[in-house]
Amino acid sequence: MNDTMGYMVDTHFHLLEMAKRGVDCSSLLEQIEQLGFSGGMDIGSGCCDVQERLLLVQGHPSIKIAAGIGPWGAQGDNDIISLVRTSAATWEHVPIDCIGEIGLDNYWKYGTVERQMQLFLYQLDIANELHLPVSIHMRDADEQLKAVLDSREFPFGGILHCFSSHLKIARKACDKGLYVSFAGNITYRNNGPLRDVFCSIPLSSILLETDSPYLSPEPLRGKTNTCEHIVHTYHYCANLLGIETELLAKTVKANFERLTGCYGKHAVTGVR
Repeated sequence: MNDTMGYMVDTHFHLLEMAKRGVDCSSLLEQIEQLGFSGGMDIGSGCCDVQERLLLVQGHPSIKIAAGIGPWGAQGDNDIISLVRTSAATWEHVPIDCIGEIGLDNYWKYGTVERQMQLFLYQLDIANELHLPVSIHMRDADEQLKAVLDSREFPFGGILHCFSSHLKIARKACDKGLYVSFAGNITYRNNGPLRDVFCSIPLSSILLETDSPYLSPEPLRGKTNTCEHIVHTYHYCANLLGIETELLAKTVKANFERLTGCYGKHAVTGVR
């Protein structure tokens, strides 16, 4: 660790999932803030976990909160619209900064493609109603995502989190005003194509994340990931670009603040 961490943000992590793996999240947040960590965004894993997560980040105003239902919510045969409405009711009067993570996943095949898409699109509508950005989960769903990007506008911005697709998708997302976020897997030896994408899009469109407790960067691959490990990804990515780590960290921080500072902290009320 060094002073450069004072500019570093982690734009996507899961505190509750870290806690399940034995991480003392309160101590973690205190420790990294003492090192100058500049904040980030905690992402839920369940439909109704916002209140529990708010307790974890209490006293840490630099940590943003996202709420949403990922593609795993498409499993089963319950009514998608009712599911979202019921979940959104638990967010009522809760200050959130983003709707997410939401999206599409054909790798794990949660439910049907149709149900995943319905869940995704309805939450995009909610985000627009609430003037909030979105955090988008996408895995092996390039064609469906391309169709959404072609047909939808994102007036309040958003993030393609843990990007793993190709350059055409990244550029289309940038053209739509979305940020493209890269996780620790960009450091893995066989991920040359992902590094090529990273180096080919504007720095003004880039975010970095841990997706902790998953995807620890080298040299910690295979271990439980935490926000603290974001430093390895920053150093690695700065080296890819041939720039100072501090410059990359300042730029990513400014990108993240531009996204969340404009639209965040909306108490969710009256979701139709």
